[in-house]
Amino acid sequence: IETVLESLRLGDDSLRQIMQLLEQEMDTGLSPATHAKADVKMFPTYVRNIANGSETGQVLALDLGGTNFRVLLVNLLPQGEVELTSKIFVIPQSIMLGEGVNVNEK
Repeated sequence: IETVLESLRLGDDSLRQIMQLLEQEMDTGLSPATHAKADVKMFPTYVRNIANGSETGQVLALDLGGTNFRVLLVNLLPQGEVELTSKIFVIPQSIMLGEGVNVNEK
């Protein structure tokens, strides 16, 4: 097992190069000027702080996975309690294998 694992280990220089390339791709994905050609598509979330549990209100969450599109309504209640309502939609094979633009048109 160690012999197999050794071939998968990366050195510090390789890890730094991967980090640099990933950061460059994320920057490309975030920029409006280069977003269309980015390999890593990024969208700004405008999240400014980490939640501390005192938040209240409703949040709509959208989760586009490999086969399903999940819509969640999260109701943040006092004392950090949460109510969750969700609905799952199956994504047709034709859309899963088609161009990404088609998903937004449906």
